[in-house]
Amino acid sequence: MKIVHIIYDDLKNPWCGGGGARRVFEIYKRLADKHKISVITGNFPDAENENINGIEYIRVGMNMNYWLSRISFSIKIPFVVKNMEFDLLVNDFSLFSPCFADFYTKKPVINVVHHIVGAHALRKYPVIGLKPYLAERFNLKYSKNVISVSESVLNKIKRFNRKKKLVCIHNGIDEKYFNIEGKEGDFLLFLGRIDIYMKGLDILLKSFREIVKEFDGKYKLIIAGRGKEKDFIRLNRIAEESGIKKYVEITGEVTESKKLELLANCLFLCMPSRFEGWGITAIEAAAAGKPVVGTKIDGLTDAVIDGATGILVEPESCKEFSRGMISMLKDEGLRKKSGKKAREWAKKFDWDEIAVKQEKFYKEILENI
Repeated sequence: MKIVHIIYDDLKNPWCGGGGARRVFEIYKRLADKHKISVITGNFPDAENENINGIEYIRVGMNMNYWLSRISFSIKIPFVVKNMEFDLLVNDFSLFSPCFADFYTKKPVINVVHHIVGAHALRKYPVIGLKPYLAERFNLKYSKNVISVSESVLNKIKRFNRKKKLVCIHNGIDEKYFNIEGKEGDFLLFLGRIDIYMKGLDILLKSFREIVKEFDGKYKLIIAGRGKEKDFIRLNRIAEESGIKKYVEITGEVTESKKLELLANCLFLCMPSRFEGWGITAIEAAAAGKPVVGTKIDGLTDAVIDGATGILVEPESCKEFSRGMISMLKDEGLRKKSGKKAREWAKKFDWDEIAVKQEKFYKEILENI
């Protein structure tokens, strides 16, 4: 099988290297010995076309800045795809660099949908948000075959077009996270891409102010992940204005070994997101035996069992989120019990099994042309 996969996201992209890129890499490195796989990603500084673990990575578009990279990627993709030979075209749909793959070829197309952003596009970008909002609705309506990474997102997709061939295939977890052993430190942890609006980092900082007051500065908050410089500047400003700067450590991107160390020694993981697709970090924390305090949104309600592997509260509420954190901090027994259940829960999400499921779906689509 010759597979071409379109995804702007790339693990090496300094602007945007998130869960979608991780999923693509983990699945295809397990399938590369049986199929010819080409992954077309967005361009970024110092990027080169290369072969990684048997996967051909092709970088497309401009590399001068983030938005030019995204826009040029969307514009060039149809022309790149037209000159490639493949049996199946797969598209990780992104509303901020939309590619309408079903209109690029007469060959079978599968769209991978991680989350439905909906009106959040308009709230995050009040002026230019209408275009991605409409692009998302258009893609959901006309996609023939869809993979969703969570049941909650899958159910929403059904509202747009029930004639689609739909399947839910979760994200997975690397076995190394199950081998993490550590002790409880004195810090709460956020781990992920630094996108203030999507990840609710403004909510987290304002909520943490209540933690500082409640526990008289006993605990600190570590925020780790890659992001744009302007977001780091804004995070520091929010921490300063909230009067908690000395209790907050914003590290930027961390190495894999440092990530494992942080997970091993944190009290719990904080995920105050406004929207998510699945929340790979929640499952990584679960595998490490750490509970999550998160929000009741699509994706997280699939990745976290409320009251068992963590605590979920209403989104966009500093009061609710701080209450959830306080409950977890005051009850050591709850943290240990939740962490133990979380580790068992995470065993369900194995990349080997997920790769088999995805390959099976690909074959089903090709067999029913």
